[in-house]
Amino acid sequence: MSELQEFLLVVEDNREQALGIASIAAQRSRVLTGFCILIRIVLAELENKQSTLIGLVQSLGEYINDENPAIRGKVVSYLTAVIKALSPNFLSRQQIQALTDFYCDRIEDGGAIAGLDRLQGLERFTKDMTGRVIRSILQHFPDLQTRPQSQRFQLLQLLNGLMSNHRTALRDMGDESLVGIVDLVSGERDPRNLMLIFSILKVPMVEWDISNHVQVAHLTTKLHVELQSWLTSHSTSLNVKKDALNSLYACISSYDPVTVSRYSISVWDTLKFEILHAQEEIIAKESLRVLQCLARRLSTITTKSQTSALVQFLKPITKECNEQLREPQQKQAQPARQILRSLSSASLTSFTLIIQDVIVPLLTVYQHADGIAKQRGLLETFVVLFDSAIDILGTWTTPGSDFPQENPFSPFEERLLEIFSQALMGSAKDETSFRLTSMQGLLRLSILRGFLQDNEIGLFVQYLDEILLTETSGKPELRKAAIDALAGISEHKPRLIMDISFPALMAMLPDSDKGVDPVYLSILEILAQISIGKDIFETLVRRLLGRLEILLQPGNTSTSAYPRAILLTILYAMDRKGLENDSTIDYYYDQILVKLSRRAAIATLENGTTTVMKDPSVLDVLGRLFNLIVRSLPLKKQDEVCENVYSLFATNDDFVPVPFSSNVTHLRRQTMILSTYLLAGLPKDSKLPYTTPDMTHLIRELVQHIMVEETPSTHLALARHLALLVNKFLPTTQLPTASSILSSLIQSHSTPMPNETLSPAKIRTIFWLSKALVLRLAPSTPEILNSLLILLSSSDAQTSTISARGFSLLLSPDDVLSTRNGAVIRLLSKQRVFSTLIPLISKNVRELNTGAADASRTPPHTKQAYLTALSGILSTIPSSLVMPELPTLLPLLLQSLDLTDPLSQPIKVGTLETLAVIIRDNGVSVISEVGYVDDLVKRLLKTAAHNTTVSTSTATPTTTTTAATSFTSTPNSPRIRAQSLQCLLLLAQTPGVSDSISPGAKAAGAKPSPLLPLKSVVLRSLKFALDDPIRDVRKAAVDARAAWLRGVEDLAGDEED
Repeated sequence: MSELQEFLLVVEDNREQALGIASIAAQRSRVLTGFCILIRIVLAELENKQSTLIGLVQSLGEYINDENPAIRGKVVSYLTAVIKALSPNFLSRQQIQALTDFYCDRIEDGGAIAGLDRLQGLERFTKDMTGRVIRSILQHFPDLQTRPQSQRFQLLQLLNGLMSNHRTALRDMGDESLVGIVDLVSGERDPRNLMLIFSILKVPMVEWDISNHVQVAHLTTKLHVELQSWLTSHSTSLNVKKDALNSLYACISSYDPVTVSRYSISVWDTLKFEILHAQEEIIAKESLRVLQCLARRLSTITTKSQTSALVQFLKPITKECNEQLREPQQKQAQPARQILRSLSSASLTSFTLIIQDVIVPLLTVYQHADGIAKQRGLLETFVVLFDSAIDILGTWTTPGSDFPQENPFSPFEERLLEIFSQALMGSAKDETSFRLTSMQGLLRLSILRGFLQDNEIGLFVQYLDEILLTETSGKPELRKAAIDALAGISEHKPRLIMDISFPALMAMLPDSDKGVDPVYLSILEILAQISIGKDIFETLVRRLLGRLEILLQPGNTSTSAYPRAILLTILYAMDRKGLENDSTIDYYYDQILVKLSRRAAIATLENGTTTVMKDPSVLDVLGRLFNLIVRSLPLKKQDEVCENVYSLFATNDDFVPVPFSSNVTHLRRQTMILSTYLLAGLPKDSKLPYTTPDMTHLIRELVQHIMVEETPSTHLALARHLALLVNKFLPTTQLPTASSILSSLIQSHSTPMPNETLSPAKIRTIFWLSKALVLRLAPSTPEILNSLLILLSSSDAQTSTISARGFSLLLSPDDVLSTRNGAVIRLLSKQRVFSTLIPLISKNVRELNTGAADASRTPPHTKQAYLTALSGILSTIPSSLVMPELPTLLPLLLQSLDLTDPLSQPIKVGTLETLAVIIRDNGVSVISEVGYVDDLVKRLLKTAAHNTTVSTSTATPTTTTTAATSFTSTPNSPRIRAQSLQCLLLLAQTPGVSDSISPGAKAAGAKPSPLLPLKSVVLRSLKFALDDPIRDVRKAAVDARAAWLRGVEDLAGDEED
């Protein structure tokens, strides 16, 4: 069947598919010039010989002269769709001319206007073609207003495009085009069409001489009245009102301000109800936008005379708002505040006039206010006016749209400061919302450009400091607002923060935290959050480093928690600010990286009383700080770091770096935490120590250290260090060396030694080394993954279990081995791991289930190890990769829920997380397609049950082989029960469908839910979950039951109570 025939068959039922067919035809033809070939042109040479233009024309010939206008319209629509699919420069000028003539002759057929609209947007569309189109429109559509709205809208779009792209041609046509267009659009009433008409008429009214055509002005007035009738009508249509408001906005934006001023009061009277008694938020918002635009336009003709258009417009508005704000705590006051906010930010003149009209009445009402609620409402009104002041006048750092000689608020400065200061510091401590509002007002006044003096802002800073230092048991939201306010002021007046807040806060930091209340944690948090600007950030770092120096002095009795908190504060502030192109980077290099590295190295040699630099948690935070600095250093400094990555800038010859040193102490090996972070920050082409002629010896040395290290923090650092070397720095030519080392570690276990046990440290070494190679997709990746699976079938339960948990490490994100640190992480690494391991795991589990594997040689813990590995892998795989393999994975996931011993709890957590993502993104339909809805629901109900009658002593690893038929021997944790109930809830919901849609509407025209046969069972079972001893589980059960009642529709319409 030809594309044309397919197009004609589907065009009425599926427009998107029809356009797709036309696009395919254009792709195959590539030389389509249009139906005009039937009349004038025959192409002699084709760009693409797969199909010919003649073939397309011949296919059109059967229908082009059909007596049925619907058939002709389909043909023209087909041609138009093909033209739209071609590139803009494909058609020649002659071809465009021929197509224009063709469309003009058949302009009343469907698709012709859209075709002309496409052609007029091409660069080769000429002046003569424009005249041809206009004359054709005027000739064929004298009765335009009798046509359907959609057809009028399409024609007006064409006229708007012509006026936008070919205005010169239309102007040269003189009265023929202008009068013709005016007559054509007269009588239009639809708001959507009126918007286009205003856009069309804007060009002649602004750019042409229409002094002899009063009918244009008459038409605009008539159309404006028509818009007013739409708004004042009692139509309940949201779209009608929204379209009318958009049209009104376009009129006000386009017309002369003098003309607009004649209708300003009428516009206010019309929109007042839509704002003060808003039934739809979108209508109120659009109405405010129109009023703001109107005030902005009138501001251009406003003088100081009280008879100005803007004054006349604002008088009734401010009067109405003042009336509403007499009771500021009432519902009507909020729309009044919105009106003032919108209009006062329109222009400087509008802002000034509104302030003059409303401030005095508001102050009077506040003076006589008899309650906190009323006072708070008035303060909120002041705050919105302060926001408008910032929009108009700007802040200390950002200029506003305009700046007057005198701030309109200046006459009221003292009174406003008194009101807001009294509200903040003089009101009861428990009046949190009232004090928050006053704090917002003082903050805005403080950052308002040129309003308050520094001493007045400094007084507000003291208020904030007092709240933070004395009201330690106060409401968290008040403290947070105070911190945010200090941070806001620090951006505009950093000197005040450094002179007032810093001394007050630093004075609260003790010289030692031994035996004192850890209030320093909150102080450090405040300092970190308010240090935003460059100057204040540098001051913070210098002062905290000075405090840290005191803590590191011999004899200081402080615990490690205090210096760690100081380092975390510096790290947080530095990471937030960023060090790129920082002028003080050399200071951070000398005073933090070099000095503290050296101190950490020396601490391993001394037996002083201070143990701060020997604490691994302190070294970890310090290492992160080093890493941040190293990445921003110039190349020369990075080379110095590279040379000292193991020596840590130590000048004492007694400190011997860890690699290739014998009898290394525990404290010495601990410095590898710092070395690892330093290594992570270096560029890939760095010349590392101990790598000449290659890295083989260094890698082997690190492997030996890792396998004997027992301290978790040091072991992790060594493993990360090894992974960095192999993943980031090892040349591609040396990858076989790393693969060989890994193979030797695994091979020792895969040899026929059934009783061999791998130590946990060795297993972790294997997986870290595998992670480094797999992430960069080394050529040996498939062999590595297959070798790791061998560990799962180990006869030793510990080896099998620890190895299974290691699979979650392969693709999991890591703070050190990350792209931020330049690690090589290929985009396809997850896909490679998934596609390699999942089929193998599925095959092995299937063999264990069917007894195909030798039962006498298969350890009982093997199946659980495979399922644990599967859970770890899936936790790091995106759902887009999981979905195609769902038929294979779902049986394995269900078996994971059947596991019964205590070690299976983490497996169930990971499985339920995976199921939740699958169900949330795809709904129950994807489960139904695989055929496991019944199995899944029953297992979720079983997992959600709280079973306290069964002794946990019956749970052994050997029960996993018969888990599918046994009852739960170990009660599931509350987290697992809640997750199961969450999955049940998600099953009953339809992805992408709003909860506001009724269940009946969701189910309309759809097949019965595959959950329907299970509904009664689920509802009965969930009643037991409602009695769960844990509150979160009970809440999840309530939500799940409600979802099943609401989302799973009964065929007969009856539901179980």
